[in-house]
Amino acid sequence: MHLKSLAILIGDPVGHSLSPTIMQTAMDAAGLPMTYLAMKVESAHLAAAVDGMHALGIVGANVTIPHKERVMDFLDELSPTARAVGAVNTIVMDGDGRFTGENTDVAGFVAPISGLKAPAAALVLGTGGAARAVAYACAVELGIQRVLVSGRSHGKAVALVETLTDAADLPDQVLSVVRWEDREQAVAEVGLVVNATSVGMHPHVQDTPLPGAHHLAAHHLVYDLVYRPHPTRLLVDAAGRGARTQGGLDMLIGQAAAAFRLWTGVDMNLDAVRAALSSAGFQSTGTS
Repeated sequence: MHLKSLAILIGDPVGHSLSPTIMQTAMDAAGLPMTYLAMKVESAHLAAAVDGMHALGIVGANVTIPHKERVMDFLDELSPTARAVGAVNTIVMDGDGRFTGENTDVAGFVAPISGLKAPAAALVLGTGGAARAVAYACAVELGIQRVLVSGRSHGKAVALVETLTDAADLPDQVLSVVRWEDREQAVAEVGLVVNATSVGMHPHVQDTPLPGAHHLAAHHLVYDLVYRPHPTRLLVDAAGRGARTQGGLDMLIGQAAAAFRLWTGVDMNLDAVRAALSSAGFQSTGTS
């Protein structure tokens, strides 16, 4: 099998990213003659960076903040998922040199919980690109009939619900908005709670998007996309209330595995990737 030799990550910043560890480990474990590099790209240079990717003939790229939305303007095609979510985190070059934008955050989110029975309702905390991917995954991939969205900006939450409802052609009642100040009470109405904000991320390890965890109970699954630290305060509080918990590292691995498959046609060696991350101090624990 002939493969182009280079895949990259573009974003700003990228120094903290675990993607180079994940992807290079997967490439080496599969015996592929490929290299993965993280490249800081400032917003003003994004168009030039995409042009450069064409010139280099790379196999593809991962895209992280702040470029997931704006990069769509410079691609040749968008997958239905990326178009509906309104964000791209993976770029694939086809045999004709055309770039297709994909969103593998959806697959990454679903991967660690796909074997669990979907709840009747979910609460998504956040209004950014990750929250849009999660809300889409809940409503479309998991088939959850009622998905509540809450963010510190009420206007952004309303915009997320309206645009995603239209883009994914969902019935009006599936997605709805909960005001940020009412999010704690909304926990009692759902079975799945997802933190798609950065609250609780290192170094602010004592922060949590649900300071009053008393609404959490044994029937809840609490999924925190933050993976540093692990467990986050949110997950510690949830476990203390008897809830099941899921950390964000498995989503990171899952979205990377989906991108790797798109680029190479090869399944990622997840055991090798988890061993490499463990050696770097990051544990993937799964749902507990």
